Amino acid sequence: MLKQRILTAILLGPVVLAIIWYGNTMAFTTLIALISFMICYEWCQIVRNAKVNSLIVATVITTCIFLFEYSTFIVIETERIFISAIILWMICLFWLFNPQGGKDKYTVKYALGVGVLLLFAASMLTLHKMAPNGHLITLFLFLLIWIADIGAYVSGKSFGKHKLARQISPGKTIEGLIGALIFTAVFGYFVAGWFNQDWLYFVIAFPLIAIVSVIGDLFASFLKRQAQVKDSGNLLPGHGGFLDRFDSLIAASPFYFAFIHFLKL
Repeated sequence: MLKQRILTAILLGPVVLAIIWYGNTMAFTTLIALISFMICYEWCQIVRNAKVNSLIVATVITTCIFLFEYSTFIVIETERIFISAIILWMICLFWLFNPQGGKDKYTVKYALGVGVLLLFAASMLTLHKMAPNGHLITLFLFLLIWIADIGAYVSGKSFGKHKLARQISPGKTIEGLIGALIFTAVFGYFVAGWFNQDWLYFVIAFPLIAIVSVIGDLFASFLKRQAQVKDSGNLLPGHGGFLDRFDSLIAASPFYFAFIHFLKL
C-alpha cells in the first residue's frame, strides 16, 4: 500500500505541479474541473449509490466551473465565498459531533457537496489568476496541505496516543493535529519572509487553515463511514479516490483564498 501511494504521488505530483506553475488559464481550469468532476461523482456515489444522478450532478459542477472562468455575468466576491465557506463547513463540523445521525439525509449531503466544490473551484481559479504571484500563491496552498499531512503523520506515528475522532477516523490523533499545526506555523513563517510580510499573520493563519483541512478530511471519513466504504474510489492506487486525496484541499482553499485576498499579495 505504501509503495503504491508513493508511486502514485511520484507519477501525478509533477503533473499537477507543472500545470500549476506553467499552465495557462485553460490548462489550470481543466485541471480543477477534472478534480471537481471526480470528487463530485465519488461524493454522490458515497451518499447514494446512483450512477446516473452522480454523473448528472458532476457534469453540472464541471459546467459551472467553466462558466466561472469564461462567462462575463458571474462575479466572484471574496466576502461571499468566505461567509459561504464558514456556513457550509460549520454545518459539516456540527454533523461530525453526531456521526450516527442523518444517514438518510441524501439531499442535504448532495447540497453540501455541490456547495463546497463550487467554493473550492471559485477560490482556486481566482487564486491562480492573481497578479503577479498567482502561480506561486497556488503552489503554496498545495504545499501547505502536504506539509500539514506530513506533520500529522510524523507526530501521530511518533507520539500519537489520544484519538481525535474515534468514531469517525480512529487513525487520527490529537498529537498528530498538534504536529500539523506546528509544521504549518513554521511553513507560514518562511512564506511570510518570502513575501516580505508580517510573519505573525501567517503563523496564525496557516495553522487555522490546517484545522479547516482536518475538518474536510474528517467529513469525508464521516461520509465513507456512513456508507460503509473504505475509500471513495480506486482510481488513485494507494490513495483511493480523488475525494480521499483532495478532501483537505477543498475545505482549506476558500479560507486560504480569503486570507491571501486580505493581505493583497
